[in-house]
Amino acid sequence: MKEKIAFETVEMQNAPKDIQATVQQKWLEKSTFTVPSDEDLYIIITRGEMPTGGYSVHIESIEKIDEELVVSYYYTDPKKDDMVTQAITKPIVIAKVDMTNARVNFKEIQKSAP
Repeated sequence: MKEKIAFETVEMQNAPKDIQATVQQKWLEKSTFTVPSDEDLYIIITRGEMPTGGYSVHIESIEKIDEELVVSYYYTDPKKDDMVTQAITKPIVIAKVDMTNARVNFKEIQKSAP
């Protein structure tokens, strides 16, 4: 059985301090992980260091399929002609869902640019 799970995207500066601390240890590399905090489960996808702005990470959906959560996500890159920040960036997305015991699986999907 498949059911969509509602999630809230949280900005890094608004995340609980324990979440921020964990993210800062891992955001220099590309990774997917979860961190429980109080009544919530934070689902975090980092992309690692990128040479300029314009790179990002997006969560398409979170679905409960049987006893697991499937997090579908994708990356976007700047287009060749985009004006981008000339600074190293660390693209990240943090989603908050209700606490669950379900196993979390991450699935990278390909999105074609519009």
